[in-house]
Amino acid sequence: MGHYPLLNLKIAAILAIGTLILSFLAPIDQPEKDSNDTLSLALPIEPDTSASADSINAWPENNAEAGASPPEDTLNHARTTYVILQDDNLSNVFAKLNFQARDLQEILQADGSSALRRIVPGNQLELIKNQSGQTHILKYEVDPLNTLVATRLTKGFVIETIKKQLDIVTAHRAASISAKLPSLYKAGKKAGLSDNLIMELANLFQWDISFALDLRQGDKFSLVYQEHYVDGVKIADGKILAAAFSNSGKKHTALLYKNDKGDATYFSENGESLQKAFIRDPVHFSYVSSSFNLRRLHPIHKKVRPHRGTDYAARKGTPVVAAGDGKVHEASSNEASGNFIIINHGEQYVTKYLHLSGFARGIRAGKSVKQGQEIGYVGSTGWATGPHLHYEFLVSGVHRNPKTVGLPNAKPIPSAELQAFRLQTSPYLEQLAVLSREVDKGTLGAGSKTGK
Repeated sequence: MGHYPLLNLKIAAILAIGTLILSFLAPIDQPEKDSNDTLSLALPIEPDTSASADSINAWPENNAEAGASPPEDTLNHARTTYVILQDDNLSNVFAKLNFQARDLQEILQADGSSALRRIVPGNQLELIKNQSGQTHILKYEVDPLNTLVATRLTKGFVIETIKKQLDIVTAHRAASISAKLPSLYKAGKKAGLSDNLIMELANLFQWDISFALDLRQGDKFSLVYQEHYVDGVKIADGKILAAAFSNSGKKHTALLYKNDKGDATYFSENGESLQKAFIRDPVHFSYVSSSFNLRRLHPIHKKVRPHRGTDYAARKGTPVVAAGDGKVHEASSNEASGNFIIINHGEQYVTKYLHLSGFARGIRAGKSVKQGQEIGYVGSTGWATGPHLHYEFLVSGVHRNPKTVGLPNAKPIPSAELQAFRLQTSPYLEQLAVLSREVDKGTLGAGSKTGK
């Protein structure tokens, strides 16, 4: 083996060390392997179960103070839905559903909780309990539009009300009185009207039409009104915007007009007020069993005696309303009249209501009443053969026929507002005219509807 100079050996050693260092630094190209042959060295990561649902849903107090809403993450929370029953209150509901009474106390102490103190049967309550057994969220359906939500924070509860969007659409109905549908109620129900709408329609024309006396076959009515929807579901009827009633060939029209002050009132087509000092029938949806007749044979005494009023037969307990504004002169009873009420309407007019089963709350001598206010209930006290209201109308101390007596009118639309009134109501008049023609043609049979 030969000997090399010492210098050459040193150079060779330096080159070898440099080559070795470069080999470590250079990237290594490896051929791709099929994924099925790859061996995974990744270790499984265990979830951290130490964090409870409370920590997940923790909501800093400074956020609540700033008015921010807490997140509604109810992961792993127990949810209970309950429909309020007739005699329920939140205290017994919480006990029944095994929720803590102290949670309810905290909720009721929070601002905005007043709606929870008188819950309504049929409304829905939703309660969410966290893993610690505490009430986490309470949701109460106040009405179809509003839901109250109470959410637990670090300290106590925060309450907010969630409002749904109300959609208002316009609907149309028309019908006629016939032998099969002889009353406004029956024709209205056939047309698809709710009880409330039928009552409102009767109230519109109560000063001019006696629905117990005046209806005839061939009479017809039509109306344009609002319907209220939430999430595509109808929740209620709205106001009647316009209505027409043809009675014995005479047309009556009611148009809702809102002035620049926001006051909404019904007027006739000519701008005359529909309201008069007295309504014709103090009992709705009754029928006249005996009319005003000064030579009537008394049904009990079998003698000809003047019948100085009108008898409205109705079920016992049917509400009786004041025919006009006035003051109760007497609310008492005697052998002949049974329970009766006498109302003075100024110096000239007096109305009497006899054979009542009882008086409405607060009705007594000296009490002021408003037109349409409940004052008593149909009965058969005194000399009566069955439940009915005997109604008398006096003008300057003289008995007059309530059906035919002339009634003073209320004030019409001011002349300065007539143009605005016509612009606002003319579209409704056109719709009523179309409905009327369709009823005449028979294309809208009794009870048909034109849609929304």
